[in-house]
Amino acid sequence: MRRVRRLWVVIALIAIVLVSATIRFTLSAPTVEVIRPSQRDVSEVVVATGRVRALVQSEVGSETGGTIESVLVREGDAVRAGQLVAQLRKGELLEQLVAAQAAVETARRELQQVSRGSLAEEIARARAELEQAEQVGRARLESAQQRLRQFESGGRAEEIAQAQAALAEAESRRKLAEADLRRVRQLYDADALSRADLEKAETAVEAARAAEEGARAQLALAKRPARNEEIEAARAEVQSARASFEQSVRAARANLQLLLRKPLREEVEVARARLRQAEANVRLIEERLRQRDVFAPITGIVVRRNVEPGQSVVPGQSLLSLADMSRVEILMETDEANLPKLAEGQSAVVVVPAYRDRPFRATVTQVGPEIDTQRGVVTVRLKPNEIPEFLRPDMTLDVSVEVKRLREATTVPVSAIIARSSQSVFVVQEGEVRSKPVKVLVRGEEVVAVEGLSPQDLVVKQALRVREGQKAKPRMTMGGER
Repeated sequence: MRRVRRLWVVIALIAIVLVSATIRFTLSAPTVEVIRPSQRDVSEVVVATGRVRALVQSEVGSETGGTIESVLVREGDAVRAGQLVAQLRKGELLEQLVAAQAAVETARRELQQVSRGSLAEEIARARAELEQAEQVGRARLESAQQRLRQFESGGRAEEIAQAQAALAEAESRRKLAEADLRRVRQLYDADALSRADLEKAETAVEAARAAEEGARAQLALAKRPARNEEIEAARAEVQSARASFEQSVRAARANLQLLLRKPLREEVEVARARLRQAEANVRLIEERLRQRDVFAPITGIVVRRNVEPGQSVVPGQSLLSLADMSRVEILMETDEANLPKLAEGQSAVVVVPAYRDRPFRATVTQVGPEIDTQRGVVTVRLKPNEIPEFLRPDMTLDVSVEVKRLREATTVPVSAIIARSSQSVFVVQEGEVRSKPVKVLVRGEEVVAVEGLSPQDLVVKQALRVREGQKAKPRMTMGGER
């Protein structure tokens, strides 16, 4: 009995020791959150800020200077190629165009006139003028010659009688011509005779009056003897009458011949040249008017409106800035350390801060090639798979480029990696935190794909909160098991 009692005392002491040790360990070991490695797809992304760049941009200017009359679009408006977007004032040019068009009509009528030749009425008038010049000139010359003869012969009774008879006859002819002129004028007014007939009758009256004056002068000379100075004056009058007669007849005949030769090739060519010059002036003004209308050279979005109505501009000055949003690219700058990860053809998710609920995808088209050595960044170009309608030039974007992807990989949280540069995690084994080496395959935003862990490992979720060798009481987090 004594031996049995001693045995139970030993067992009791051992139990007390074990219970005390368990209680002491439980009280001293902190609780550590752990997870078991899980299988899932992991994507590594490079995140950076980008901006939109239109591949085709155009500064819209005017070919001529002037004052802005109107600007027909606003910033943000969509325009199509060939659309009227602005106008310069045209008032002065429109007045010039009206005058130039009137000059064209005048030149065209002149060309038609010289091309058709002389009218029959014009030729008849020229012939009447020639006949009139001959009759009047001859009558004046004969009168001057008769006066000279009278002066040279002196005053005799028979000459006086002849002069009186000549005067009477001249008066009679003058009265008859005047009566005939009145009759012809009445018929002309009634459209029974032509203008040439009227002019012929007027010529006959002038000739009769000249003859009467000559006869009257002859009678006066016949009644008195002439002095030497009168004779010389009479001779000079004869010479003057002869010269005037020849000159007037020559001019009238030349005019008639000119009318008979029409149309003249020289006149037609001159008239055609005037018409061509007038038409060229109209085209020049129309072109200047066309330059006052400003059209969009491309289809796109109005990025900037640089002028307002009333503002003066010079040729080539930018009035509007347009961007073709059907061809755009995304420029993203990222740390040069990411250069080995990036490649053409990689997919990216793009988010516009103002439209976070409407992300869209893009594809990397070019990496580099140049690196900004001062800032240590490289430029990456991406092309949107589809261009959202809200995209605008120079818009800021958040770009996430997927540089690597593993399917059904063993993963742990990013916080489980002891340090970013390390290749190990902490696990809890037999109540103690121990370091376990792993190989990092892909770093995602939230998880890391690794090799070297078993599904049963209890991986410390927050590696920075523990240290190797410390006692730990594992507690499974959401998604794990105790």
